[in-house]
Amino acid sequence: MPSLERLHQNFKGEPFVLIGIDISEERETVLNYAQRNSLTFTNLLDKDGGVSTAFGVRSTPSKVLIDKEGNLVGMSLGYREWDTEEIKSLIRMILNKK
Repeated sequence: MPSLERLHQNFKGEPFVLIGIDISEERETVLNYAQRNSLTFTNLLDKDGGVSTAFGVRSTPSKVLIDKEGNLVGMSLGYREWDTEEIKSLIRMILNKK
């Protein structure tokens, strides 16, 4: 999560939104985790798993990349560092796509 926060900060002020979605977690658990880890991006609850099902999430953690038209343009499973130059370049490419 710290690398997601750094990614969020890196693209602040650009047309990029990072949203965390917790599946089947209690509200207090998510709030406490976000506060302990100084997360400033939005975190939502998917109590019934409907959002996860809609995007085909079958395991966690999963990351879904959606362009500004709402199209699914990428998906990643598992843990990784999200603030690498490779990932930032990919996001810049998607942001600049006409």
